[in-house]
Amino acid sequence: MIQSEHDNAKRVLSCTKVFFKQLVARKSWYELLFELHTRQVFKSVLNCIQLLAIGLGATIGAGIFVLSGQAAAKYSGPSVIISFVITGVIALLASLSYSELAVMMSSSGSVYTYIDAAFGEYLAWFIGWNSVLLYLFSVLTVTDACGKYVTLFINIISDYNITSVIVQSPIAWDEDAERFFITGQVINLPAIGITIAITILLIIGIRQTAKFNLVLVVIKVIILLIFIFACCNYVNLNNYNPFFPANKGTLLSVYYI
Repeated sequence: MIQSEHDNAKRVLSCTKVFFKQLVARKSWYELLFELHTRQVFKSVLNCIQLLAIGLGATIGAGIFVLSGQAAAKYSGPSVIISFVITGVIALLASLSYSELAVMMSSSGSVYTYIDAAFGEYLAWFIGWNSVLLYLFSVLTVTDACGKYVTLFINIISDYNITSVIVQSPIAWDEDAERFFITGQVINLPAIGITIAITILLIIGIRQTAKFNLVLVVIKVIILLIFIFACCNYVNLNNYNPFFPANKGTLLSVYYI
């Protein structure tokens, strides 16, 4: 009986070792290069300007027009500038890392290919699907915000007030209570319409999508530049004092206690 339990324990330990060995198994550099060169890749149809526009389009999203002002007004005050500097440096380092990896392994797959080369196929599979979920939820939030902009734009340029039943999501996030709540609305038609329109554009072709994205990025950059230069004369330096407003969070509260 004891010998049988001992054999079972050894078998479990052996299977565990094999599992973890396969989990972190990596291909040799020559095997990886051969696989990358023999893998079926997508046709390169985008130029440098279009690729740069895609990066800028992902960076200059709906948040910079709304969330930056809310963060400065409600939480950090003028010190939000430091946050922009820190995140800018982090984004620069991340972009440089991606650039080097893309040059070293010029193949489709993005983060999956890079993780596969560094840590193995299993972790690459996990990170790849996490990236899919990341893009899924980020698209949901962006389309919801864009739907609100469309509704606000229609209400401004016309006397027709769109009912909120068809322009708001059934579930929303309460920032004050920090929880989801039921809005009582039915459907967010503008967000669905935007998603369908972009999907159709992607089906038509990546080149046409890149051109459309380039136009949108140019418009967004022009709007930001107009806003920056038009508001320079209205900057009040007294608003920068205090640069670090009193913190209302739990961390500083515990410190004072």
